[in-house]
Amino acid sequence: MEEKHSSNPRDRVKLTKPENLYQIKDENGQIIDFEKANGRQLFNHYRHNMTNYDEVLNEIRDEQGYVTGKQEKKALVGAAEQVLAKYHNEHVKVIQDSQTKGAILKRILTKAKVGTASALVKLLDDWSEKIKKIGNLEHSQRSLQTWNDTYRVQRELIKKLLKEENVSPELIAKVNAIYSTRSVNKAVQKGSDILNLEKSEILKLVKLAIRYKKLAEKDRS
Repeated sequence: MEEKHSSNPRDRVKLTKPENLYQIKDENGQIIDFEKANGRQLFNHYRHNMTNYDEVLNEIRDEQGYVTGKQEKKALVGAAEQVLAKYHNEHVKVIQDSQTKGAILKRILTKAKVGTASALVKLLDDWSEKIKKIGNLEHSQRSLQTWNDTYRVQRELIKKLLKEENVSPELIAKVNAIYSTRSVNKAVQKGSDILNLEKSEILKLVKLAIRYKKLAEKDRS
């Protein structure tokens, strides 16, 4: 209460709504573009919408029935001081943040062994492309691994099915021989011998295997 009824209007003006620092409004309450607002519009907004300037003047009128020009001027000074203090604090934060970011950028430039921000951007872009290539390679490797795993499962299932269907041991041995073959050429030859087909026809059957073989060699390189 003692602070509220100070005899000096300058001391009674306080910052009440600091969040309105950048929400500039005119006398009609309409938002004004901060970059386009002039000095008078800014200060009118600050004293009316950020401080208790109007309340202080109303209190003085209630206390003595009028407000002198000197009292109004002191209230204006008090409002300006409160707003400037807020601006000061905001700018200090910006400066400190800028200094922190500048120090971080300087360390990054040093570690990256580049001299300018534009060079750093180019380097980061190059890294980004390399990361994408690595991601694509990992995807290809995972796809190939999935195909290989599926093939091994299918191979064992076929062997099991042949036994359950009482297929002759001779035929099972031939199938196992095909599965155990690591060479595409040998697999084609065995297929020709078993199925009595031309090699060109057998090659069509192993086309998919050849394609995956090339993919595996590409990934390893």
